[in-house]
Amino acid sequence: MMPPTLTATYAAVLAIFYVAMSAYVIATRVRTHVNLGDGGNPQMLLAIRRHGNMAEYVPFALLLMALAEILGAGTIWLHATGILLIAGRFLHPFGLTLAEGTPASRVIGTLATFAAIIAPAAAIFVNSLA
Repeated sequence: MMPPTLTATYAAVLAIFYVAMSAYVIATRVRTHVNLGDGGNPQMLLAIRRHGNMAEYVPFALLLMALAEILGAGTIWLHATGILLIAGRFLHPFGLTLAEGTPASRVIGTLATFAAIIAPAAAIFVNSLA
């Protein structure tokens, strides 16, 4: 059994993005003088949710990718999933805004993230039946 090296590569890229988003939260805390929570500040709440949304979805998607890779999912399948996950997680924060309406980047980011969760789940299911 080979270790999930493709998944590890995508995890590394997403880790860098996660740290950047953490830095964004810290910078927003400094700028808004909010030490804990959101302090009722909409900009702080937005920064927290952008970061939190990534923290909520990425670990589960990477776990599914790793399991699919261990079970023999193809390289193209895994790259497509990883690219979808990175694209979704990159686009989504730009769509989380304080403005009215739902920007396309939020919708596309959400759909790409969901696809990056469903694709490895389907691969796991298919491989478990084989």
